[in-house]
Amino acid sequence: MSPPTLAASATKTKSAPARPGAYAGRLLRVDLTRKKCWAEPWSPDEMRDLLGGVGLGALILYRETATRGGKGNVAWDHPDNRLVLATGPLAGLPVWGTGALTVVTIGAQTNGPTSTQANGFFGTNLKYSGYDAIIVQGRSKDWAYLYIDDDVVELRDAKFLLDKDTWETQEALGAAHGLSGHQLSVYAIGPAGENLVRFAAIHGDYGHVASKNGCGAVMGKKKLKAVAIVKGTQALTAADYRGVIQAADDIAHDLRTDPSAKSLYEYGTLPGVVNLSKLGMLPIKNYTTNVPYDDTSTWEAPKLREGFDHRGHQCNACGMHHCHMQVIRGGEHKGKVVDEPEYEGWSGCGWQIGARDKEGISWLNTECDRACVDVNEFGWVCGWVMECQEKGYITKQQLGFELRWGDIKGAHRLLRMISHREGLGDLLAEGVKIAAERLGGRAKECAIYTLLGASPRGHDHRGRWDEMLDTCTAGTGTLESGVPVHVAELGLPTRITPFDGEAVSRQVAGILGRRHFEDSLGICIFTARTRMENLCRALSAATGWYYTLDEAMRFGRRTAAILRSVRLRCGIGPKLERPSARYGSTPHDGPAKGQAVSEQWEKMVDTWYVQVGYDRKTGKPLPKTLKDLRLDWLARDLWGAKK
Repeated sequence: MSPPTLAASATKTKSAPARPGAYAGRLLRVDLTRKKCWAEPWSPDEMRDLLGGVGLGALILYRETATRGGKGNVAWDHPDNRLVLATGPLAGLPVWGTGALTVVTIGAQTNGPTSTQANGFFGTNLKYSGYDAIIVQGRSKDWAYLYIDDDVVELRDAKFLLDKDTWETQEALGAAHGLSGHQLSVYAIGPAGENLVRFAAIHGDYGHVASKNGCGAVMGKKKLKAVAIVKGTQALTAADYRGVIQAADDIAHDLRTDPSAKSLYEYGTLPGVVNLSKLGMLPIKNYTTNVPYDDTSTWEAPKLREGFDHRGHQCNACGMHHCHMQVIRGGEHKGKVVDEPEYEGWSGCGWQIGARDKEGISWLNTECDRACVDVNEFGWVCGWVMECQEKGYITKQQLGFELRWGDIKGAHRLLRMISHREGLGDLLAEGVKIAAERLGGRAKECAIYTLLGASPRGHDHRGRWDEMLDTCTAGTGTLESGVPVHVAELGLPTRITPFDGEAVSRQVAGILGRRHFEDSLGICIFTARTRMENLCRALSAATGWYYTLDEAMRFGRRTAAILRSVRLRCGIGPKLERPSARYGSTPHDGPAKGQAVSEQWEKMVDTWYVQVGYDRKTGKPLPKTLKDLRLDWLARDLWGAKK
C-alpha cells in the first residue's frame, strides 16, 4: 500500500466543519530545487488529527520520505528529505511560552527521524504571517535564505551571509531589512551547518536552539542558510477567549507554585547542576567519576545568576525567569553579552570537560550556539578527546595541540576545528560514535553514545536509567518520553525505585506520548510542566474542540508509532537499541556507585516492548496496538492486509 496523503490521514466527517480557532490554516511549501514557494490548505479534520509540531511533521516524513515502493527511506542528505519547521495551535496566544518551533526531519546523526524543539518568537511570527508550518524540500544550487513578510514569501541570495555565525547572521539580516528586536525572528545555521557537521544545530533569536540529531546539517545540505520571518499582521482567533485566559492563568499559577515547576519558574534549569550532582546524575569528565571536582555550593542557581549582569530576553508571552542574556563581569571576556547557559550548557561546556571558570563556560556555551553545534554532543566529543589524550589514545600529533581537562581555550580551539572540519576536527565533526568507531581500540571504549548514532542529553544516565532507556529506544534519536511530570494523572506511581529496571521500564512506557502531545502545541516544554489537563483545557478553548486527556495520550502514542515506523524504514531496528560500553557502564564512585544497568538491560527493554505494544523481534508496533490507536492504514502498511 502506498503511503497516505496528508488528507487521507484524517478522520473524515460527513460535513466539513469550519476551521477551528487558533490555526492560521495554511502550510507553506518551499521547493529549493525549483526555487518555488506556495501555500496549501489543510483541513479541520487534519488539524485535529495532527495538531501541528511533531504530529504534523511525523506524518509528512512518513508520507514524503519513503523511497519508491515504500520499502526504504531517503537518507538525511538526499534532496527528497523534508525539513519541517512547525508550530502548533497555542502559538501566538497569551499562554506562557507559546512561540515554540519544532523541527522534524531525517537527522544527520542517526540517519533516522528526529524531532527537536526551540523557543523564542519564531512560532508566533510564523502564525501571524498566516502559516502553521513550513515544509522545505529539494536542494538549492546556490546558498539562499527564506524571507517571509506576510504575503511576501521569497527565496533570496544568501552569499553575503556565508561564514557568518548565527548571531552575525541575525544582525546582518536585521540590518538588511531595517528591523531589530523581535520584529524579525531569524533561525539560521553557522559555520558548523555550512560544513555539514553531523551534530550541527539550528539557532535562532539569540540563545534558542533546535539542537538534536544534526538538523542543522540537513539545513546546510539543502544550502538554506536562514529563515527570517517578520512579525506578521494577520490576527489569530480563539473559539473561547475567556477560556484561553482562564487556562493560561491556571498554567501560570501552576508554574509559579507547584513544587515540580517552581524552581524552573524562578531560575530555569540552573538548579540542575546541584540537584543532579546529589543523585549521581551530573556527567563529570566523560563518566570517569561521579564525584564533583568542585564545591557544588558555588554552583547553586542564585550564585550562578548573581555572578553576571543580566538583560531580559525571554520567549513570547512568557513570565518565567530564564532564557536571559547576561554580561560577563570579569576576566578575558569581560563586557561580552552572552546567553545565560541552561543546565545543559553548564554541563556540556563545564562539568563534562572538567571546567571551573564560570565566565569562561558561559562564553564557550554561546560560542557553541554561534557556531551552531549541539552543546551536549560537543561536550561528549570534547570530554572524550580530553580523556583519550590523557591516556594516550589520541596523541598531541594527531590533534595538533594538547587538550587537558578544564582547558576552555583549548575547547574553543577544538570547536573551531570541528566547525570548519580542519585536521582531526574533520573526523570529530562526524560525532562521537563515528569518530570512535573509526579510531577504534581503547579510544572507542571511552566513548559515550547510543548504537542508534546519537549521544545522550547532558546527564549521567548511569544514575538515571529511565532516560537511558528512553534515549536508546526512542523513535527520534533523543528523549521521546522525557522526565515524568505529574504522572499520577496518567495512573502511574509518583515514586519508583530508580534502579529497579522493571519499574523504570513501566514508567517510561507509561508516559510515552505525553512529550509528542506537548511538542505539537507550539508550547515550551518548561511551560508544559503544568498538568496535561490544563494543556487540554487551553487547547479546547483555543480551538473550540473538547479535547480530553485520553485523546491527548492517544494522539502522542499515535505520533510515536508513526515516527518508529519511519525509523524502521530507515534501517534502524531493535539490535541498535543499546548504550555504548562507557555509556552503559557501572559507576565506581559517587551516589550511583555499583548500580549496574547492564545487568538489567535486556529485561528492561523486554518489559518496555510489552508495555508499549511493540513487537520485540521486528520493532514494529503490533497490529492490535495500531488499531487501538486508529492507525489501521499503518497496520496494513507494516503487517499486510491479513493482519
